[in-house]
Parts: sequence; structure tokens; C-alpha cells
Amino acid sequence: MIFLEFPITGDMRFPLLIMEWTSMIILFEISLIFLFRYKKQEKSLKNLQDLGYFATFSGFSLMYLFYILGDYYSSDSIISPFLIWNYGSERIFFLNLGYFTALIACFILIFCIEKYNVFLYKKYFYSFIISIFTLLFSIIFFIDIRLTQPLTYGFWYTFIIFFINFLIKFIKKLKYKGIFLFMAIALLVIGYGLTTDLLINLFGLESRMIGDILQLISLLILSYFFFTLTDFSEFDWKEKTEALFLINKAGICLYHKIFKEKKELISENLISAAISIVNEMLKELIGTGNDKGVLIIKKPNKIVMIYSGENLSGVLYMTEDLKFPKVILKEFVDKFELLFKNIIQDQTIKFPRDKLFKYTETITKDLFF
Repeated sequence: MIFLEFPITGDMRFPLLIMEWTSMIILFEISLIFLFRYKKQEKSLKNLQDLGYFATFSGFSLMYLFYILGDYYSSDSIISPFLIWNYGSERIFFLNLGYFTALIACFILIFCIEKYNVFLYKKYFYSFIISIFTLLFSIIFFIDIRLTQPLTYGFWYTFIIFFINFLIKFIKKLKYKGIFLFMAIALLVIGYGLTTDLLINLFGLESRMIGDILQLISLLILSYFFFTLTDFSEFDWKEKTEALFLINKAGICLYHKIFKEKKELISENLISAAISIVNEMLKELIGTGNDKGVLIIKKPNKIVMIYSGENLSGVLYMTEDLKFPKVILKEFVDKFELLFKNIIQDQTIKFPRDKLFKYTETITKDLFF
């Protein structure tokens, strides 16, 4: 076993510091993504999960800062008395601040997630458990800061169980993107484990170096992932999508897809109404502002989105006015026109209707499922 003294010194101090400061900054930048998303959301569509992730990543960033201060700038020598305690050290003090920050950050995250989901027995079950750990930690912290670390083990076990349950549901919705998320989190967990005192004492600072590299790679993957992820307020947009229509300039419905089996959606009256709306508004579909060609018609508990391409118009029925479905609707119409441009413009070209339907179903599956 290698005996390591703190603060860390030697040739590896500088590269380790560079990587850990970089990781701390990346975590803070990821937190800002969610803060900006939360602030940009309309009041009626605000989703606390974005706020929860902001609190978590900013909290972990602060935790990294306390760990850096404890490991690189603080002594591990026990002092008696130490501040308000009988015994303690500078490093133990900063590590405890890091533990407490992680507890608060994870509690906020779990509370915000459980607001929209139920795990195990009842709503806010994990929030209640984590709040107990936070309370016990606060009590023990003021009694003896050397006794708090064992309590964090129970907290991390609880958080990992919760996070695995949440991650399973989350990855199912992400499909192939979930693989990147799983890889990033696996690298983060392994990397963090290699930086713990136990493994550093066994394998030396080389273990911390490898752990820091893995964490840095993981955070870069997470940065890309969260930059390209749909806002949490619109993450369930597929559940709020009811029907899709594709209509040509003559008002003929070339294709329609019902996502929710409701009588009013599959009736001919609704299809006729969609065609009528497109014909009436066709000249106004270019529009101005942020929507860029997407016309929105609002009814009680019903949102009709209309996008006009060069030769076709797409009509999407939603239960809420969300931004991301507008992008998907535009992509759907543009893809269809790109594939069948010659057939649409030249009516003499005969194309089997079953093949047309098959290809359109493929586009729909890729974009809406």
C-alpha cells in the first residue's frame, strides 16, 4: 500500500490539476445549458427536470472545486482543536463540503424527477430517503467531521439504485442515443472510483491520472449529448402527437397517420377540415418570426401545425404547442419532397401507391417513433 500525503505534490500535480479544473469547468457549463433551457421555456411549459439537472451539474462542479481545494491546497494533518470541532483537518473540512454539496444537488435532482415520475412504492419515495441522509449528515457534521464519510456510502447506494431505475426509462426513450449516455456515465463512475483514496493508496497517483482522463472523456461526451438533447419540457412530445397528414396543392390527402386512436382523429370530417385549412392558408404559410413557415392554429386542447413545402403541406395535430414537433414536421415534408420530387411535379409518372405508402411509413417511423 502506498502512503500518500496531502496536499498532492510532485511531477504529476500539474497535469492532474489541469484535468480536474477542466472537468469542473465542463460540469458548470453543462449546468448552464439546463439553466438557459429552463429560462427560455414558456411559463406553462416549464419543466422542473431542467432545473434539477442545473442544480445537479452545478452542485457537482462545486463538489469538484472542494475536492481540488482539499487534495491540492490543504493539509491532511489532524489539528486539535480545529475550528468548532475537537479534532479535524483542512482537507477533511473541504471534503465534507464536497459531500454536503453532492447530497443537496442529488436531492434537488431526485425531487424534480419524482415530480413527474413514480418509482417503487410511491411518489417522492427516494426524495424522502435522501432527505433523511442529508439531515443525518448535517447533524453528524457539526458533531465530528471525521465520522461523515461512512454515511455517504448509504447515500450513494440509494442514489445509484434510483438512477439506474431512471436511466432504464430514460434510455428507452433515447433509443440509440442512450448507448452514448450509458457509455458516458459508465466512464464517469469508473473514473471517479479510480480517484478515490482507497485506490490511490493501492496504485498511486497513476490511478488518479487514469481516472481523471476517463472522467474528462465522459464529460466531453455528456456535453455533446446534452447540447443536442431535446428540452425536457418537450421530451415527451411523441406522447402529445395525435395525427399527421400529408396533402398536395390540390387538397388531396396523400398520406395520414393516426398516433392516438380517437374517433375524432380518424373521421373523414377531420381530414376534410385539414385539407380545407391548408387550401385556405396556403399562401400565408411562409410566415414570419421564429416558426419560419409553420402556421399554428390553436383550439381548446388541440394544436394544429401546418408546414408548406414547395409542392406539399404537412399537418400535425398536437395536444400542446411545442417547438420540437415543428422541426420534425418540416423535416418530414422536406424529406418526402426530396424523395418524390419528380413524381409530384410530373403527374404522368406512375408510381405504385403501396410503395409510396411503404416509403412514407419508413420516414414517419424514423422521425415520429
